[in-house]
Amino acid sequence: MAGTAQKKDGSAISAIIGWGALAVFTIGFAWVVVSQLQDTEEWSGKTKEAVDLVRTFKPDGQPDTLEDLLKGYSLKAKEKGGYVGEFSWNSTQKDGPEYEVTLLWKEGNDHRTALWRVDLDQQTVRPQGDAASLPQRARDGTIGG
Repeated sequence: MAGTAQKKDGSAISAIIGWGALAVFTIGFAWVVVSQLQDTEEWSGKTKEAVDLVRTFKPDGQPDTLEDLLKGYSLKAKEKGGYVGEFSWNSTQKDGPEYEVTLLWKEGNDHRTALWRVDLDQQTVRPQGDAASLPQRARDGTIGG
């Protein structure tokens, strides 16, 4: 009979340890999920700020902003008999303060796209793909390519 009592005590302790570990895990998991949601919520709705950060971005350490370069690009294309215009900006939140900013525009008959990754917390702009060559093409007035 003493062996049965010891088994029940051992089973009770194991159950308490098991349920306690589950409770600790659940609390930890809930804390991680809630903190991620709060971080995302804190940075949501800042699409205009993300676009403005790219527009005022000074690529290659030059004094002109990207917006100034695009205006000049359009004028240079017109002087050469070409067309660059119909600029359309958009941004999408990716994770917390990170956004993707997209610029759509028309060069002659071609539609073009450029993409930047933006971190609003760090105030950084990282050109992706064609966006990296856009400032130099704008300075040169190169259409196409």
